[in-house]
Amino acid sequence: MFKKIMLGTLSILSLTIVSNAHAGVLYFSEDNNGNGLYTLNTSTGAATNIGASGVTSSTVGLAPSADPTKLYGSTWSNIASTSTDGSGAPIIGSANAEALAYNPNTNTLYGGINGNFFSISSGDFSALTPLSAPGTDIEGLAYGGGNIIYGLSGANRNLYSYDIINDLWTLIGDTLIDFDQSGLAYDIENGILYAVGNQDSWLYSLDTTTAQATRIGDTGIQNGGGLAFVAMTTVPEPAPLALLGLGLFGLGLARKRRS
Repeated sequence: MFKKIMLGTLSILSLTIVSNAHAGVLYFSEDNNGNGLYTLNTSTGAATNIGASGVTSSTVGLAPSADPTKLYGSTWSNIASTSTDGSGAPIIGSANAEALAYNPNTNTLYGGINGNFFSISSGDFSALTPLSAPGTDIEGLAYGGGNIIYGLSGANRNLYSYDIINDLWTLIGDTLIDFDQSGLAYDIENGILYAVGNQDSWLYSLDTTTAQATRIGDTGIQNGGGLAFVAMTTVPEPAPLALLGLGLFGLGLARKRRS
């Protein structure tokens, strides 16, 4: 009987842990605010300030990196290594970029500014390799998984996709929102594309097939900036339950020995 109870407890424990897997954090670096690194609640849009972004101007970009404790951030005139705990954002390169996207599969950082699109060397984060121009000023970039990068225009409200293999930009559609100085981030696990801009203080989701924009919630910050979504494989909240499960399991073994 005790064995059945324990199996049930462990099953519930496993489901609890699985349900909390693949969570993540949405970061926002506010334009013109060197201490404007925030996390945004992906359900309500609420912003929480966590510290230094290193930003020195407007229309800046933000992207994840291979290190989950660091982000790539544009200041816009330099590339910074921005700590996700807000403790600092040292400069690591001199590339100018309004938008950033990071492909973890190839360890490639992409950037865009004033209608130009390029990859940024991972050595000194200064040398640029020109790629196909999108035909508009892309101010928000986000890696979309596979061979896709999403781009949000600050000139015509449109959402675009970029094919990495074929070096080709394609129009997805009109968001019907006048996004300006925008940020873009993609949650690959849940297929959610997030967007912000200085046209209002709302956090949006964008449909990756139609470009339709949907309000998520008010960030309380009417300013543009960069967005980055950092996926987490586990969340620490289930740890107490895990300890409880192990304790019960140990208790069961002790009872079995005494019997």
